[in-house]
Amino acid sequence: MKASDLRIGNVVGVCYEKNFMPDEVVVLEPGVVHLSKREYPDSDRDIVGVPLKENWLRKLDFSFNSILDRWELENIIIKKLFIKSVCYWVWQSKAGIMKIDFVHELQNLIHILRQVN
Repeated sequence: MKASDLRIGNVVGVCYEKNFMPDEVVVLEPGVVHLSKREYPDSDRDIVGVPLKENWLRKLDFSFNSILDRWELENIIIKKLFIKSVCYWVWQSKAGIMKIDFVHELQNLIHILRQVN
């Protein structure tokens, strides 16, 4: 992953850990990312995204609308799509849909949309 894809506060992990532990980005430098619970920084080549799941949507203050079968936060709508028995998370808007795989992608989307409003 490129450090330029991340912002301070994004939740990511490192690929070399036996037990994957999500952590928060605290410092970004060219090619280097320092995570909050680690003593030393990591190369951006070792940084991996945390897969988006329902527990992360709750942590990000989304609420589930069971009638419409979607997650909502302010004007942001996140849904699960099933295509050929594979599940995808998507952001739904009037402009269309965008696939979201990782927590940091959703965090960046929320940040951008709040800046626009």
